[in-house]
Amino acid sequence: MASAKWLLKPNPGPVVEEISEKFGVSHIMATIIAQRVSPLAMENVAAFLKPSLNSLVSPWRMDDMDKAATRLAKAIQSRERCVVYGDYDTDGVTACALLIRACRAAGYSLDYRLPSRFEEGYGISAEFAEKAVADGIDLVVTVDCGTSEHESIKYLVDHGVEVIVTDHHEPGDRELPPAYAILNPKRVDSSYPFRELTGVGVAFKLAWALYEKLSGQPKVEPHLRDTLLSLLSLAAIGTIADVAPLVDENRVIVARGLKTMHSACPGISALLDVCRLGAGDLTARGIAFSLSPRLNAAGRMGNADLALELLVEDDPIRARRLADQLDRQNTERQTLCQTILDEASREAENTHDLVNDSAILVARSGWHEGVIGIVAGRLSEIFGKPAAVISFPTGQDKGRGSARSINGLNLYQAMANSREYLLTFGGHELAAGFTVAKSEVAALRQSFFRECATQIKENNIAPTLNIDMEIKLSDVNLRLVDEMELLRPVGQGNPEPKFLARGVRAAGSIQLMGAQRQHFHFNVAQGGMAYRAVVFNNLNLLTVLQSAGRRPIDIVFTPALNTFYSPPRLELRIDDIHQAER
Repeated sequence: MASAKWLLKPNPGPVVEEISEKFGVSHIMATIIAQRVSPLAMENVAAFLKPSLNSLVSPWRMDDMDKAATRLAKAIQSRERCVVYGDYDTDGVTACALLIRACRAAGYSLDYRLPSRFEEGYGISAEFAEKAVADGIDLVVTVDCGTSEHESIKYLVDHGVEVIVTDHHEPGDRELPPAYAILNPKRVDSSYPFRELTGVGVAFKLAWALYEKLSGQPKVEPHLRDTLLSLLSLAAIGTIADVAPLVDENRVIVARGLKTMHSACPGISALLDVCRLGAGDLTARGIAFSLSPRLNAAGRMGNADLALELLVEDDPIRARRLADQLDRQNTERQTLCQTILDEASREAENTHDLVNDSAILVARSGWHEGVIGIVAGRLSEIFGKPAAVISFPTGQDKGRGSARSINGLNLYQAMANSREYLLTFGGHELAAGFTVAKSEVAALRQSFFRECATQIKENNIAPTLNIDMEIKLSDVNLRLVDEMELLRPVGQGNPEPKFLARGVRAAGSIQLMGAQRQHFHFNVAQGGMAYRAVVFNNLNLLTVLQSAGRRPIDIVFTPALNTFYSPPRLELRIDDIHQAER
């Protein structure tokens, strides 16, 4: 892991005491809450601590929503031929499943189409557009795509097929496509107050507006209201999987969706059973590391239809069989991913100046296209730089690439400024996909490095570790861990709190853990208090710890309960270690 600069958040001031008294929390927790609520007002603190559906913005505030909901309601009432077209990642698959289930509850069977990651790639393929016209489709509703699909949408519209776009990707500097309605909170002309909805979040807003249209009033019919509440679990899964910031509406969607996850539908229940996620494990982290990878595995290893079939299945027995298939595919994906990561890491070490190069870009024939996005993300974490991984099918000169960024660097802009070397590209600030000719890789690498270097210099970007506050080990106790539950759901934009303890000492021996001995644990002590400290997937910190010897160290950590023991034990999960300055 690249070394990060520690950034300690400033003390919020006197408001901490007010929060502590009003909401009955410790000074430490009041400090963290004050740092995360913006604008800082007591009513906003209350909304943060108890996410409520009343905080959700009316779907009618989204541009084109009236047109979209009215048109979809007409299609349902007139029994038109309608297809929802999604994406092959978890956000797209859950969005597709959400609209299928929403229409099914309204008595309408909505057909679907998911593209192949390998044969068609992201977005509306020309093949689909031609087939939709040939099949006499009346209406196409896109989810998690469509904002940049000018050619395919124009073809559909020119041939009499109306299109509703629901998406959340950046439109870039191109005009919007000629769709009947475009729901996207990132539209340049958008008046919607929250830009960070995911594809499934936008689909949920359409389902909500549709139900109001079908009900003929703002008060949705009871059975449709129950369906809408159950759909929040699908919306939560897609929001977590897309690493959207868990603030504002996303926080409400995830908080409420997690509460009904086990009862949402047979497919989700079966997958939770396969993942061994009980009610106590239903956290954003649990979904992100267990459930989401299995849903994603379908699109990465073969066809995303398998994941969608699971999420729309109502038979518990068939749902369990589908969940088992996804589990096996995910195991294959994990093995493949590790192999390619090892190869890509060696490629980067052999071909890059890892000190001075602003980014990582590696390419090879034969790498499995389905996992290069994961590998790019891991390379970015390891080296602390934006990373791009390109795979060329054996014997072909056109390759697919996937890139991941670091905080503060706009990857979409870096790619946009390198577009002369790309065949296609799309994405957002933190992730992008593209295609490139083999003959252009060298030029693309130079341009991509130059663009990243420019942003890093202009914006003074460096790997950072944000720390909530400095405490002593004597401040760590079960009450603090219990209070941390108030911050859930935690994730992107609202992470687990990180604390700094200075001048602690390592005690006892260092023990390696894990099947590949990639983790380790040791004890830390300060002022008569001692805790077990655990480091996951970062053996660089082992070197730092060994170099410190008996000298004091500073640690950044999150306290947590290790439920492996009975009763559970409180331990410190270490993010970073420095030798103490004093």
